[in-house]
Amino acid sequence: MEEPAKPVRPRVALVLGGGGARGYAHIGAIKAFEEEGVNFDFCVGTSVGSLIGALYAANVSANRMIAHSSALELKDIHSGGLLLFKQGDPFKIGKIVTDMIGDVMIEDLKKPFYAVAVDLIEARQVLFDKGSVALAVSASACVPGVFRPIIYGSQHLVDGGLLNNIPAETARMLGADKVVTVDINPTRGGGTDKLGIIDVVKAMVSIMGANSSQNGLRFSDVIIAPNMGKFSASKKEGFEEMIELGYVAAKEQAGSIKRLFEPS
Repeated sequence: MEEPAKPVRPRVALVLGGGGARGYAHIGAIKAFEEEGVNFDFCVGTSVGSLIGALYAANVSANRMIAHSSALELKDIHSGGLLLFKQGDPFKIGKIVTDMIGDVMIEDLKKPFYAVAVDLIEARQVLFDKGSVALAVSASACVPGVFRPIIYGSQHLVDGGLLNNIPAETARMLGADKVVTVDINPTRGGGTDKLGIIDVVKAMVSIMGANSSQNGLRFSDVIIAPNMGKFSASKKEGFEEMIELGYVAAKEQAGSIKRLFEPS
């Protein structure tokens, strides 16, 4: 008689969504994963999720992320005015990565990593799975109107959140059997009754973000969604509380996450 096939452990992916400065909550979630001994097979990130995801894939500890980000000011990344008035240098985003892990290639990270961006010319998703980590992160987090698009070959690259703010479906296509998503912007989608250009643009971005997140939520097995409604995507204020909220939300889901790794 043939021996029964041995149970196969599922491949479990970590998906980190966009949300600007609310990305501090991603760090708190990673701290909880470390404490719980949860080790994902690969990571897919959009926007700030790509930044934190790259550091996670490089085995940078949550405590080191906290120490570095605590000293970081948003003016170090973008010192220009509000939307549409002065576009910043997107490579300042990637510099956060190079300051911490050097100018490394995605292929040389400790675990597989993928960053989602969008090509403005073709209006399609671009997936970085090789090449410069700093370039991938810069492109993925290049918010239109805040940063100037990155010209890369024939492409004009901007923030992946335009089309895919929570890339769980992408993780499935990359071979994930199970997906854990950290959604740091669960209150997205709010409109406005104001007519000023800034309020209208903010509402537009919020509505687009809600639309580009629906598939990702549907393709996620576990969703970690700390309540980040009172925090701004463009301000650092409250970063310690954001870290704590991400940590607590991930801790609460620890049992469900660990069960995803059980062989079937």
